[in-house]
Amino acid sequence: MKRATVHLVFAAVALACAGVAAYSAVRLQRAQRINEAVAAASAHQPQPKGEDHGHEAREVRLARAVALSKQGADDAAAPLFEALMRDGAPDALRRAALFDLGNLYLREGIGHGAPGMIASAAMIEEAKSRYRVLLRDDPDDWDARYNLERALWLAPETRTGSDKPDITEQHDVKVHDPQSKDLP
Repeated sequence: MKRATVHLVFAAVALACAGVAAYSAVRLQRAQRINEAVAAASAHQPQPKGEDHGHEAREVRLARAVALSKQGADDAAAPLFEALMRDGAPDALRRAALFDLGNLYLREGIGHGAPGMIASAAMIEEAKSRYRVLLRDDPDDWDARYNLERALWLAPETRTGSDKPDITEQHDVKVHDPQSKDLP
């Protein structure tokens, strides 16, 4: 009786290990298909038939948009990023698309320089908007915080309204305690 119990426990453990191995093999094959599709998208090769479905297509579209952005084809990359944000992509892909689109707009805004100050300001505002949406979803994204800070440095936001300072606002200014560990 004792020997049969040991054999049953061993068989159950072996089946569980075989199940985990099979699950890992399926995930590995899926990852390899995604990597091949991403490599084809980065090289601008046509995607094989039957490979454009589900999350794989979104990952491939993100890779294609990133590759286009790196090549300087911002006009072609921006709609791909926007589509990824709209079509219900998983959170990780959506955040990556938001961040990359913000970076694309920030690069465009910096690249226009003095001759295109109006276009430059609009692009920087678009970048700030994307970084803020991203930070609402994930407040701990330090890369987005840094890039938002950089965009705010390039195009500071000013108060709208009268030029006269608000007296109550001036009186409500609080000075941080020097011993405080909070950021100003």
